[in-house]
Amino acid sequence: MLAGQVRRVIADRQPGCVMGFLADAREIDFDPAITELLTDPRMTVGVPIVSVDQGRMTCGRLTSLQPDALGTDRYGIRTPRPPADPIEPATLDLIFVPGMAFTRDGRRLGRGGGYYDRFMADLPPTTWRIGVCHARQIRADLPVGGHDVPVDELLIAPEDPPVR
Repeated sequence: MLAGQVRRVIADRQPGCVMGFLADAREIDFDPAITELLTDPRMTVGVPIVSVDQGRMTCGRLTSLQPDALGTDRYGIRTPRPPADPIEPATLDLIFVPGMAFTRDGRRLGRGGGYYDRFMADLPPTTWRIGVCHARQIRADLPVGGHDVPVDELLIAPEDPPVR
């Protein structure tokens, strides 16, 4: 279970500030993990906020997954309802990163917008980057450009059982 893997990472690393993500239908469901993160009063939890006009992604504080606390952005992705409290990237201890595909050595294929790569390039080297995916998203090789930022670790979620 993905939430259990996230729980182990949190226990090992003891972060004070974490960035997760609010998945859309094409991404792995991270809501159970976010729900657990939000129950820890010692932890600040953030999620991406994309500014299409600026071509940048920032991190905004998330306090609840309740529908009245969330809006949707231009891409249909849930975000904290404005005005979200910003979280300085330099304060992030770890970041959970979705992707379309990953290699075991941490290369990542996103959706082509470069938002995560630009954001992760500005993080301090002490911020631990964790890719989150299903086993079916692991590839032997992926194209990599000079702007691509790898993750430090992968959490590979078990596949959901088929619906009967």
